[in-house]
Amino acid sequence: MARRRPPNRLARHTAPLHIFAAGSLTIVAFLLQSNLVVRAVQVLVFAALATFAGKRIRWGYFLIMVSSITFFNLLTPVGRVLYELGPLRITAGALEQGLLKGLAIVGLVFISLFSVRPDLRLPGTFGGVLARLFYYFERVLDTRKRVSAARLVESVDEILLELYPPGIAADGSQDMDEKQSARPSQRTSRAGAVLMAALVVGNWAAAMVSWPGTS
Repeated sequence: MARRRPPNRLARHTAPLHIFAAGSLTIVAFLLQSNLVVRAVQVLVFAALATFAGKRIRWGYFLIMVSSITFFNLLTPVGRVLYELGPLRITAGALEQGLLKGLAIVGLVFISLFSVRPDLRLPGTFGGVLARLFYYFERVLDTRKRVSAARLVESVDEILLELYPPGIAADGSQDMDEKQSARPSQRTSRAGAVLMAALVVGNWAAAMVSWPGTS
């Protein structure tokens, strides 16, 4: 029996378009951040918001991702040498840049987890396609334990095909519309507005501050 998915408590206080806009503005500020400690704190905040939005964070998966990106970045030594492990030289610059890149990928995933909801409606044809793209991305993340490295394409294809039961149009419009009608339009509460304002302003303020140890 499948484990019941936790409720999206963030959705009770935020309209889908508003939280999507807040997440989009936050992404820009997050990518401008060059301080490793601050970026790590940002990732933890995004993870907390994703958990508040009902997403289960599998930390082992993301730790492996950050470690892999950092390791491959170490293959290009930059800056002061910290350690030497045979032919591999661990340098301060390569280590910091690798961690920054790894945390950037994880942070972007966490932002998408709390800011993109199935009931998101964007104007225009492109907006509809983009909303469905984020929706499918979220569903693949939710079922990633079923994704097999040995049969990557086939396993992902099986997950996507499950989104189209018999009688559903290939563009997924009916599937999306039914989910929209099942959830009435929500308004952003005062608490939700304060949370989103703090998220955007806080990240942009952190991006504009010159932190010690940054160039």
